[in-house]
Amino acid sequence: MMYALIYGRPGLENTWQGIAVDFAYRMHWRTLFGFTLCRALCVNSAGKTTIVRWFALVMARPGLYREAVAAYAAANPTQPFMAQFGANLENRQVHVPDDQVRNFTDDDAICVLIHNCIPPDWVDHAYMYGVVYLEQQFHQPTMSLDVF
Repeated sequence: MMYALIYGRPGLENTWQGIAVDFAYRMHWRTLFGFTLCRALCVNSAGKTTIVRWFALVMARPGLYREAVAAYAAANPTQPFMAQFGANLENRQVHVPDDQVRNFTDDDAICVLIHNCIPPDWVDHAYMYGVVYLEQQFHQPTMSLDVF
């Protein structure tokens, strides 16, 4: 959190998208958690903004990931969904070629979350990040050109 306060430059134009900071420079923990989760899953590439937006859309829709996990468990009874827990977690970052980024959807984001065994509680915990990220993306005077 201290790193985000020092290097995130809250209050300036180039803040990290999705992190809620109040006027006393206090950060909302759930938005910081969602930001960290997206950062762990998304590799730095030209299409990162688009991919993070789809993750934020999944996080901002209550129950969507839980329903997808239930559907996955029903479709794969021999390989049930086992959420990761413990001190050491393993995840694989999203690698999408730059020419295929526009084809990335919320279904792909859900598949990445399921493939990485991300617990549904984590996605529920990151709900506020999804809402804040989308609000910052779509209500800024200088919107990202990736929106169009």
